[in-house]
Amino acid sequence: MPLFDEYLVCDWSAANGPKLGKDSVWIATATRRNGRISTTMPENVRTRHDAMAVIRAACLAAVTDGRRLFAGFDFAFGYPAGTARAVTGRADWRALWRVLGELIEDDAQNASNRFDVAAFLNRSCFGADRAHGGPFWGHPAGRTYDGLGPKRPSRMPDGIAEKRRAETVMQGAQPVWKLAYTGAVGSQSLLGIARLEALRRDPALKRHIVVWPFETGFAETLTSQVTLAEIYPSAFPVTLHDGEVKDAAQVRTLASVFARLDKADRFGPLLERPAGLDGKAVRDVLDEEGWIVGAGLIGREGKD
Repeated sequence: MPLFDEYLVCDWSAANGPKLGKDSVWIATATRRNGRISTTMPENVRTRHDAMAVIRAACLAAVTDGRRLFAGFDFAFGYPAGTARAVTGRADWRALWRVLGELIEDDAQNASNRFDVAAFLNRSCFGADRAHGGPFWGHPAGRTYDGLGPKRPSRMPDGIAEKRRAETVMQGAQPVWKLAYTGAVGSQSLLGIARLEALRRDPALKRHIVVWPFETGFAETLTSQVTLAEIYPSAFPVTLHDGEVKDAAQVRTLASVFARLDKADRFGPLLERPAGLDGKAVRDVLDEEGWIVGAGLIGREGKD
């Protein structure tokens, strides 16, 4: 039996101002009704503020209509084990999301303080100085930040890895500490986590939203009406329509593929605990790191 009725896929953006086209926010949704799957044309949204209005509306509609919504986002939901404790004193993703939600400022025109927040965390939580940077790195040319360097640090803080376990499994995934330059996901993660923290605390939604795999134990309890999850669009090959932006093709493809897999009872396995992940690794993933849907499997499934 399918787990969800609707599949929303969001390609996030850390753009510094309103933007359309490449490297902006794209959202597509696939819906299964009476056994048939329909996919919306990808929607290009100018700002993160407007994108969250679209996402919130989709979540509210699912709750109101009694449908089950899977919402996937292409940014990291967690950091390597030890990060949450270093920042909050607790090995708890909720505590870290709460701190980021309090520190990040991201206005309606996409102006944010993400580099300042990263520099502050490097200094205050990881002992960064001009001689030894912290785990966060990368910033715009011509800018300087006390505690945040432009290049990858020569060494990581004691006890903190460069990559999460999921990033070592998913080929091509970049470290969440990288805030700028080609392929960077760090800025998107800081801004995205702060936005999702606000969404999951929304009075109209908070009883209906869970964050996979943190609150679901991977696939143990997938019963809430709205499930938020981390995805990796580049894991799927896409075919671009004439003149179509790659980001648009990716969200369109993933929404459709997730719906098709779920209709065939093949989406659930992508949400289950990966084989070989046990003991301390499972605890670290569920307490702090999170996971990428289908890490190690999703590319192969997409080609079936």
